[in-house]
Amino acid sequence: MSMREITNNQYKSVSELYRKFDAKVTGYYITSRDTDGKPIRKEVIRMYLYKKMEILLFAMLVTLLTGCGGGGGSSTASAGTTGTHLSQTTGTHLSETTGTPVLSSKAVQTGQVKDSETGEGLANVKVSIGSQTATTDTDGFYTLSDLTETEEAVVNFEKEGYLLGSTKIQIKELSGDNTPSTNYLEYAIDAYDYEWNYDSQESASGSHIDIPDSVYTDTEGNLYTGTVAASLEFRDVTTNEGKALFTGSFEGININGELVPFVSYGFISLSFKDANGNALKLTSDSGATLTFDAVPSLEEQNIIPLWYYDYEQGLWIEEGYAELQADNTYKGDISHSGTWSLNKPIETDPGIYRGRILNEDGSPISDVRLQAIGNNWISNDLSTDEDGVFEIVVIPGEDFKLKAYHYEDKYGAESGTISAVSSGEIVEI
Repeated sequence: MSMREITNNQYKSVSELYRKFDAKVTGYYITSRDTDGKPIRKEVIRMYLYKKMEILLFAMLVTLLTGCGGGGGSSTASAGTTGTHLSQTTGTHLSETTGTPVLSSKAVQTGQVKDSETGEGLANVKVSIGSQTATTDTDGFYTLSDLTETEEAVVNFEKEGYLLGSTKIQIKELSGDNTPSTNYLEYAIDAYDYEWNYDSQESASGSHIDIPDSVYTDTEGNLYTGTVAASLEFRDVTTNEGKALFTGSFEGININGELVPFVSYGFISLSFKDANGNALKLTSDSGATLTFDAVPSLEEQNIIPLWYYDYEQGLWIEEGYAELQADNTYKGDISHSGTWSLNKPIETDPGIYRGRILNEDGSPISDVRLQAIGNNWISNDLSTDEDGVFEIVVIPGEDFKLKAYHYEDKYGAESGTISAVSSGEIVEI
C-alpha cells in the first residue's frame, strides 16, 4: 500500500464561501493481465474530503445558483468494471399519455469566464454553444438555456483583445429533485500579448510570424487595402501555463481522417482586422509563415505536423507541416489566420487510468469534475459517474497529476504525482 498526500487548495465561490479540506489518496496495486494479455494495474483511488468552513457570508446564494455544477466531459469512457458509462441519462419524466419515461430535450449551462492572468471574472464575454449565445455579467458569469443534452458540446468564448477560447463539455439536464446539474464551467481566457497596426501593402515580420504584403481579403473575398490591426499570441505548451491555456483537447483529425491523440509543443493564435474592426482573411496562397520556438526534445525531428483549430467542431485539424531550422526553431506556411499548433501524434497505444472518488465515510461522490495534468492531454470536462468512478486516457510513459473539483460545494483537490501508465496498460479499480 502506498500513501500520497493531496495538496490543500482553497476555492472561492460566488457567494464568498471558502472551504478548506484535507484529503488523502490511497492506492492498492495488483498486477494482472486482461483477456488480450495486456497488463492491468489495479488501484483504488480514494479522495477523502474533510471540509472545514472558514467564512460564510451569503449561504443562501448557493441555493439560488441553480444550474451551477462541474461539467461533464469530452470522454465517454466506461466506468470501471461495472460497464456503466459516464453519460447517464437525467431529467426524465413520465409521459402523460403512456406513463413511460420520456427524456426532456432542454438543459441549462452556467459558468464563469476569468482573465487567465488576474483570475478575475471578465465582463462582456460572448459565450456560445451552437446558435445559443449569452454575454457575461460584470463578474464574468453567464447562463445558456434551452440546450439539448449531449456528450460533446463545443463552448466558445470571445472578447475583444483576447484569444478566442474553446472547450468541449457534456450537457446534462437537471435531475428530478431540482439539484444543480453538472453543467457548470469555469474557463480562463488569455489576452493577446502582441497587438499592432500596419499598412496592408507592407510586409509584416516578428519573432513568430512573417506576412507578405497585399495578402488580405474581406469576408466577401475582396482584396483589402488599408490599415491592418493584428493580434498574436504564442504559448509554449511544454509548460503548465501553456497546457492550461491550450485550446480544446490534445487530439485532432489527421490527414487520413483519423482521430488521434498528440503531444503539443506550442500554439500560435493570430487575427487580422480592418480599420473598422471587421475580420480579415489571408489569401490561400499568402505565403504567411509561422515560427515556433526551439524545442530541445525535438531536435532530431526535421518535420512536425501543423494543426489548426476548428471552433465549430471543437477539434484540431492537421494541415501542413513545420520544418526544423538551423537555430532549432520550426517554420511552417499557413493558409489562414486562427489558432495553429505544433503537434506530434502519439504512435503507441495510450494508457487508461481508472479511479474512484469517495467521501470520508466511503460513499462515492458523483459529478466530480476531473482533469489530468502533465505531459498528456487534458480531459477538459470529465466527471465521475454515480459510483464515483472515472476513466482518463493518458499518454503512456509520462507521470501526471489529477485535479478534482466538486461543482456544487465549490471545493477541490490536486493529487500528488501519479506514476506513468505504460502503453496498453490499464490502471483499474
